[in-house]
Amino acid sequence: MKKLAALLVLLLAVLTALAALDFTSVDDLYDAGTDYQKVYDTLQTMLKEAKSNEEKSEVLWRLSRVCVDLGDALPEKDKNGKYAIYDEGEQYALKSIEAKPNYLAYLWKCANVGRYGQTKGVMDSLGKVKPMKADLKVITDDFKVLDSSEAWYTLAVLNDAVPGILGGDSVAAISYMRIACETIPAKYVYGGTYKALAEMLYSRNWSASKRAKEIASLQKKWDKETKSNFDKYAYYEGSKGADAVPVWSTKKLSEMSDREEALAVLKYAQQMYNSKSFKTGKDAEHYAEIQDLITQWSK
Repeated sequence: MKKLAALLVLLLAVLTALAALDFTSVDDLYDAGTDYQKVYDTLQTMLKEAKSNEEKSEVLWRLSRVCVDLGDALPEKDKNGKYAIYDEGEQYALKSIEAKPNYLAYLWKCANVGRYGQTKGVMDSLGKVKPMKADLKVITDDFKVLDSSEAWYTLAVLNDAVPGILGGDSVAAISYMRIACETIPAKYVYGGTYKALAEMLYSRNWSASKRAKEIASLQKKWDKETKSNFDKYAYYEGSKGADAVPVWSTKKLSEMSDREEALAVLKYAQQMYNSKSFKTGKDAEHYAEIQDLITQWSK
């Protein structure tokens, strides 16, 4: 009887494993970027099949993610449609957190809330800043996730878009975008992330001498902050000092102006694009935009 019971337990374990949801195909379809509606429909089917809270949570944050893309794809004049899909995306994220707290649900909740605010307009967007930062702080400080390029990117864009008097910080935005570039998964290009860093640097427009002074100051703040990852990484640009050499250049940070480095970042992004066999649906679009900027800034 004991042997039979043991065999039954083993069989149950095997059947449970076989029944577990496999997200490989739907993630590949999402990366392809050619049919977000099919991704959404597939995930809805998977949600009905999910058995554990963990599986439900995994499906739900992916639904939240694809809602961002579905909303972005709608015409700008269809504001009601955008509001509806971004709100739906936020609700999926909240349900994902309820089923099993995970940092990706917080990330895509933040993304949907941000898109909703942007669609509403400047004043409504400002009201979203604090809750979005709170969600992102959960990722960096509670979950202690420091290698999410998407989270750092979102935090960078948020700080860059909001005036300083209302909680934004354009210098911190560059620090956050630097770590976003450095944590891009090896499989991906993420040309839009490199492009965003380049545009921020071009806009800041510090000289090499000013960079040397300011980065040294940021290094002191980086070394001093020990309690919060969220706060510490606002000074990431100074983490290795002004003599650090970024991967996209042979020069030290202190030997380049912001605009020199901006061009170097774009050219590196091109190299990354050309070196990768795997490309998402958005990569070609970003590549063309980067080429246009290189042409403009090289004149």
